[in-house]
Amino acid sequence: MEYIDFAYVLSTSLTPITLISGAGFLLMTMSGRYEHTTGRVRELLQAKDLAGYENPELDEEIELIFRRATLLKKAILLVTLSATFSGLLVLSSVVESMFNVPLEIVKSILLLISVGLIVLAAFTFALEVSISVRALGMSVHHTDNTHG
Repeated sequence: MEYIDFAYVLSTSLTPITLISGAGFLLMTMSGRYEHTTGRVRELLQAKDLAGYENPELDEEIELIFRRATLLKKAILLVTLSATFSGLLVLSSVVESMFNVPLEIVKSILLLISVGLIVLAAFTFALEVSISVRALGMSVHHTDNTHG
């Protein structure tokens, strides 16, 4: 086992640690939105049961919110995997320094995977937000119809 160059390990770990930090913030936001969507679906299902009649608008709203929850679940998984690959990138820097093994190709692949996963998560999250706006529009129009 070799002497560990902490300055090298620290400098090579800054990018993945920053990615992990950003992933943490994204996870907090997405988890809050996921919790809200699941709660809202439960509320709407309860309202549907209490109504005792078919309401196509309510069914469509439930379906949209369920799709949002599904997208959020996928985005959360992608962000979590991105953070995992970032952690593996830090680990590979430590192993490289400890055992003096060149792992540049491995580290490049891990970084590419980590960034790719977070980009996919961002696209998935953007799709969820667009569906959220559509569901909000349905709620607004439904409210207008019940009061007008």
